[in-house]
This record gives sequence, structure tokens and C-alpha cells, in this order.
Amino acid sequence: MLKPLLLRVLLFALCILAAASFSIISDGRSRRHKSARLTTSLHASSDVNVADIPKDSKRSSKRRVAVLLCPAQFCVPADYDVLFKNLRKQNRDEDAPEIGTCRVAPLPRTEWIKVARNLPTRSFLEAKLPVHSTLSWYFEAMETALSEIYAAEGPNVNVCIIGHSIGGWVARAYLGGLSGSTSAVCRLTQKQCSSFITIGTPHSSPDTALVDQTRGLLTEVEQTPECSSESLVERGIEVTCVGSSGIDGSFLTTNIEEIIAASSYLPLLGRMGSKGDGIVPTDLAFMAKPAIRIEINECEITKVPVRHAHVLPTPWKLMDGSSPSVPLPGDFAWYGSDGVLPKWSSFVR
Repeated sequence: MLKPLLLRVLLFALCILAAASFSIISDGRSRRHKSARLTTSLHASSDVNVADIPKDSKRSSKRRVAVLLCPAQFCVPADYDVLFKNLRKQNRDEDAPEIGTCRVAPLPRTEWIKVARNLPTRSFLEAKLPVHSTLSWYFEAMETALSEIYAAEGPNVNVCIIGHSIGGWVARAYLGGLSGSTSAVCRLTQKQCSSFITIGTPHSSPDTALVDQTRGLLTEVEQTPECSSESLVERGIEVTCVGSSGIDGSFLTTNIEEIIAASSYLPLLGRMGSKGDGIVPTDLAFMAKPAIRIEINECEITKVPVRHAHVLPTPWKLMDGSSPSVPLPGDFAWYGSDGVLPKWSSFVR
């Protein structure tokens, strides 16, 4: 069992090393391209004087909501096509809002290599990485997608931000002002975001954790008052956290999935005997009240446990950084499956 795992680890390390050099060489060109594209979008949005939009106007009488999805690490926009399809199917009731433009923050796999630049820094070693500079590339991708939403829907559309895995706490940081953005898109989003949903997101890094896997990033988000659920709700943003307790974590078993789950839960919590979605333990998947807590165990249709994702992230597919990830078997249930989505889709509003 160890040989295939070691081979995958070695392959992943080689991909990271090769991609890092590729990213550094091409970053200047890609940054100029993205900057030009983003500037054009922001100028288009800048025609809207957000200061003239009263806060109460964020609740559109048309009951239409656009969706921005912040993806998990190494996941790409194509991985969430099925989620958007299922979401539109779920929201056909008369009382449900109409789902408008849906966008995923456009992050090809190569973008994640930028995190590697922080590896030799003192901030990384001391677990004090600053959110603003470390995740600027993710925040830029969010604003690119938001610009497209406002261009398609207009400035008065309600926006629901859904964050999957790491995307949940990155979006939380953005809404809490940690991006440092002063763009028109950011100011408009602070007014128009009506709901914020996280699925399979770790929301804290406890002192008992064996290692701070985010190297201080999540701690900064957690300790920033403006990022708290209380602050977000006070500003009119409904907060919902969705987590699973379907997968036990245990090393004392022959069940491979439970062993993998335990190897993820233990470093994050610093203790054994936890449940979760196979990656994120249930204990970390929820923000404090007044955030709405939705804990799911199994799919209502297939009765199988709800897992962290429906795809296997493929960081080695760097030549085509936006191609879909490897899908997991069809009988795997995750937060976006037909028998799971109804438990939280009503909070997209």
C-alpha cells in the first residue's frame, strides 16, 4: 500500500518544483494580462456610484440572486458545472429565488504554485503569513468573476458567495476586508452580498493542532472581528456553514477511507476519534453563532456518507491547468449531490 502512495507523493513534489519555475517565468506576462482584463472590468463597474446605492436596496424585489463560487485547492471552474446545474434544478419552486449568473473564481492549477514563494520566508516558518499579500492572486480572481456577474446582471443583483473548502475561509477574509481591495467591485460586493455559504470549510486552527497547515492565514481570519459571523450578519449577510459527519477517522481499521480521514483530522485537531467529510473534521466546519449550522451525515437518496468533494484534484495536470479534475465514482456523495444539496440550497438567497 505504501509504494503507490510514495510514488504519488514524489510525483506531486516533482510537479510542484517544475511548475514553480514555470510560474515564476510566466507570472509577469500573466499578471499583466490579468491586470489589464481586471482593470477593464473594474472601469466598467466604476460607472456605478456605489455610495448612491442605499443599503436596503440590496434586497432585490425580483428575488434574483447571482452566485460566486470560491473553489477548493487545485479545483477548477469546470469541476463545479454539475453543482450549478443541480442548484438551478433545486430552485425551481415559486418561493425560491431565481438563480442568475453563476461564476467560479477563475483559478487554473498553476495559480496555486504561487503559494510556494512563501516557503523560504520567515513568516512561513513562524506561521505568520499575511492574508493580504499571500492570497492576493485569489482575491483578484474573485473580483474578476464578480465583475462578470455585475456586467451581466447589473449593480442591484443580490450575490450569494459559496466557498468550498479553503475557498470558504478565503471568501470570509474577502468579505471581512482582509484583501485590502478598494476597487468598485469590492465596495459593491460589500453592499450586494446577501448570503455567504461555506461547504466543507475549516473555520479555525485550534491550539491543539499538530501543525498549522495554513501557516497563520486562517488564524488571522479567525481573529479579525470583521470576519466574524456576527459582523457579517450585522451588515446584512446571512451566514451558513455546511459540514459533514459521515466519515469516521480511525487508524485501527482496514477501511482505507477511514485511515485517510484520520490522517487528515489528526493534524488539524491534534486528537483521535473524530468525524468529518473525510478531509475536514466536523468540529472545525462551523463558524460561531449567529451563523446557521447545517450538519449532514448521509445522502438522502443513496444513504452513503457525504464526502468532501466529488473530484480528485490533479495538481500534476499543469499543461492544461483548466481541464476538469479526475471525477470520483458516481456513487460518491458530496455537498453538491442531488440528495445533499436540498439540505442547504434554500439558503442561496
